[in-house]
Amino acid sequence: MNVLLDTGVLIDALRRDDRALDFLEALSDVPAATEVTRVELVQGLRSPERRDAERLMSTIGWIPLTEPIARLAGRLGRRWRASHQGIGVADLVIAATVDLHGLELATTNVRHFPMLEGLQAPY
Repeated sequence: MNVLLDTGVLIDALRRDDRALDFLEALSDVPAATEVTRVELVQGLRSPERRDAERLMSTIGWIPLTEPIARLAGRLGRRWRASHQGIGVADLVIAATVDLHGLELATTNVRHFPMLEGLQAPY
């Protein structure tokens, strides 16, 4: 695992966005995602997407929320939430996971991750 997928990339793939599908197909390793991403994905599913979502989720290495991730997410929140509107707890957990696991984040919501310097959308 060297890439952590954010919810937006997974939603794009479920909606058959060619850019997302091409990006996922080009990955040389099994992608990762956080359990908080699973929550976001499942809560936003449309009924027809459920079967495809289960299939997609089975191809991902899921990283649990641990105490070190939670603590770092809290510190990131203290540092960034006042100055950057729109950053949610899920974003903080994702950023902390990227940092602690040495992963590259694939997200379509770059503005939610100012703490990850140089981050660019994958497509």
